[in-house]
Amino acid sequence: MEFIINVIAERSVLRESLKGTFIWTIFFNRLFGPITPVTNEFMNVSYPMANNLPDLDSLIDEKVNRILNQITEVSNQAKINVQFLSKSSNKKKTGWFGNSTYNAQDDLVVWESWLINVESLPLDQVSNGESKNVQTSIQNFANNLTRIYDIADKFKEHIPPITSLDSAPFPYKIIIPEKKSHHNRDYHTGEEGWGTYIKKILD
Repeated sequence: MEFIINVIAERSVLRESLKGTFIWTIFFNRLFGPITPVTNEFMNVSYPMANNLPDLDSLIDEKVNRILNQITEVSNQAKINVQFLSKSSNKKKTGWFGNSTYNAQDDLVVWESWLINVESLPLDQVSNGESKNVQTSIQNFANNLTRIYDIADKFKEHIPPITSLDSAPFPYKIIIPEKKSHHNRDYHTGEEGWGTYIKKILD
């Protein structure tokens, strides 16, 4: 199941908007295991976090930094895909003598995906102490929180059985597609294409 969130924020507040809206609020509703909940704020709008998951917090910071590096004056848009996975219910295929024909990683399937479209607004002139784009950022942030909570509350039947007491019982990925700058690069994974790989070998 896939959900789409549109994040719109002025560049000066984009980092906290991204971190609070799409990642922490989404993950907070998909951790399921024991956590230490805390509350953070973005422009006086509260959002939830987990205080006992430093690795996840570091990963979130890393991905947000990559998004900020992607967004330039030439292109003010980017995409992020948050995926939650579980083990496939299909039985493993076996070859001769009972040997498995694929790796354990192939047994994982995506059961939920959040596609986040990011748009960075330019710094605007402040009039009477208020920035129009910052106000737009705050409104978008609040709307996205409500949308994520509504989705988490409404769509539950697709969630796989929870068989672990870990804070994050399901594997997850945060994917940031590389911007298409060369025909030999794979837009969807950010990895070099076969053409580039073969060229390196020949060189």
